[in-house]
Amino acid sequence: MTETTTANVWVSKGVVEQQRIAIPEIPATGLLIEVTANGICGTDAHLIGSQPSAPLVLGHEIVGRIVAFGSTHSRRDAADAPLVEGDAIALFPWLPCLVCWGCRRFGPAATTCSNPFVYGIPPEALGLPPLAERAASADLSGGFGRHLIVKPGTYFWRVPEGMPHEIAALLDPLAVAVRSVDVMKTAPGTWDEVIRPDSTAVVLGAGAIGLLAAMVLQSAGVTDVIVSGSRASRLGLAREICGDSVLDIHALDAAERRQYVLDRTGGRGADIVIDATNQPASLGEALGLVRRLGTVVEVGNIVSEGKTLQIDPAEDICQKNVRLLGVAANPPQSYSEAMALLARHEQLPFERLISSRHSFADLPNALEDLAGDTVKVMLVADRN
Repeated sequence: MTETTTANVWVSKGVVEQQRIAIPEIPATGLLIEVTANGICGTDAHLIGSQPSAPLVLGHEIVGRIVAFGSTHSRRDAADAPLVEGDAIALFPWLPCLVCWGCRRFGPAATTCSNPFVYGIPPEALGLPPLAERAASADLSGGFGRHLIVKPGTYFWRVPEGMPHEIAALLDPLAVAVRSVDVMKTAPGTWDEVIRPDSTAVVLGAGAIGLLAAMVLQSAGVTDVIVSGSRASRLGLAREICGDSVLDIHALDAAERRQYVLDRTGGRGADIVIDATNQPASLGEALGLVRRLGTVVEVGNIVSEGKTLQIDPAEDICQKNVRLLGVAANPPQSYSEAMALLARHEQLPFERLISSRHSFADLPNALEDLAGDTVKVMLVADRN
């Protein structure tokens, strides 16, 4: 009899069903893992509210224990650390083809490939071509299932002993925050250098990406970090990270927030502004907060909802010589850096970002939590 497992399968708009799925043969250089933790991303909730092109197991913030190796697997992770059955690993969710123009030109990274596989996300949701073939039924390719087939060529890192698996499942959002800071880095002394101890940074949005970006900025040496947001518990966490440098958008309107930043910076504006919201209007606010020759990073508006923004390119960008950077392409190196930061989980407040934990069978309540005043909601196994 074929062995089966359970998975939460996105079958139609707003509908996720628990189904039993056959565990297939493990590819020779692949793995079978038991998923022990998976972070629920806002993208997951957004996708569930739409119609899938085919049944799909969502979930891309994946941590699991190795159940079995394929027959010729190297038994090493992306850092060349040796692996044995029972070890936990955290995945880089993008599997680029390595042969298209984008892969040859830019190397393996999120969104650079024109024919990728993405764990738990249909590539068309990120503006990429849909998979050439899609099965009529779901397979074990997302973290909302209890098991997952790790395909050959996947980058992953061994989770250190003692690191809770739900902390390790922060790898993907933390890597996005790492990349949002890394793209700003320049050679020392250049006019556009902003990653400095004397810089002021503003992070718009106090969700997981925004709060993690604030932590990464501080780890990179930026000491003055301001966070703006709206939900009470998120603002409370922002205060734990940034002290009193937290702006409640319900208490202060956009003009008052801008005045706060100007007063804080001698009238110049912020050296750095990261927009980690999913609201197009926030990019307009970011351009108004940044100083001349400053840097704005747009990382929040990754999934289009058809909304647009009106800006004045001359006044908002060119006359101020603003460096405006979008973040979507993210290489495995960002994940390696993020794993190094997660290894400091006893010193950095990653645990505080996890608002609630749910079993894999309790996905509906987990999604309900996600819509409320939370930062990160996790699906976790009974045993890590």
